[in-house]
Amino acid sequence: MKCTGKHFFVLPLMLVAASCAAQSAQTAASPAPAAPQTTTASAIMQQPLSDVGNALDGLRPEKWKLTGAMKQETASNVSSIQHDLTNTLPPLLATADRTPDSVVAVLPAYRNIEALYDVLLRVTEIGRMSAPADQGAALNRALTSLENGRRALGERMQTAAAAREQRVHVLEANARAAAAAPKPVAVPCPTVTHTATTRRRTHRKSTKSTTKPAASSTKASSTNSQTGSQGSQSGTASH
Repeated sequence: MKCTGKHFFVLPLMLVAASCAAQSAQTAASPAPAAPQTTTASAIMQQPLSDVGNALDGLRPEKWKLTGAMKQETASNVSSIQHDLTNTLPPLLATADRTPDSVVAVLPAYRNIEALYDVLLRVTEIGRMSAPADQGAALNRALTSLENGRRALGERMQTAAAAREQRVHVLEANARAAAAAPKPVAVPCPTVTHTATTRRRTHRKSTKSTTKPAASSTKASSTNSQTGSQGSQSGTASH
């Protein structure tokens, strides 16, 4: 087969058209970015909360060098933290773990950890001044660990919120592109054209239908003539 110049000219045009079509299809419907791999709130806070619990178990605030009112306040704060670690925080973390990408689900646990940090900070500051060295050091380590966990959980919430917002923007852009796309034009039904052969067939059918009544009238006239002749013959016979 001989390759002419026309074949070499058509092939690049086909390649360019296919490339443009692929690019337009990608632009019209961009896929939504996949959700990032998430770390649950319980996984982030497991070690910090364990450090806080271990530090509180070794405290003896009743033996600290404090006034009676300060000892009572410190003991109340320690009891409040322990109650939060045992009863309040676990169900909040379980709710956050079910939907780790939802800021609404994680936010209650994060707020509780914020309040827990504030109470532990007060206990730690008092322990630095009045507690034995080992108890004060344990409180400092627990406070630092809880602060790191709280910061990591807050950053995780920000990352999840940014990823969700990006997915929403992509979905909205795809919806606008789909709405702006031209709608398919309805193809009209084909019209039937009568050819000369069809008209001749129709004419023949109409001719046959018009000649049939004429034959019937001929038969009727012949019948009437026969009846008249018979009547005349019978009249002649009677004479």
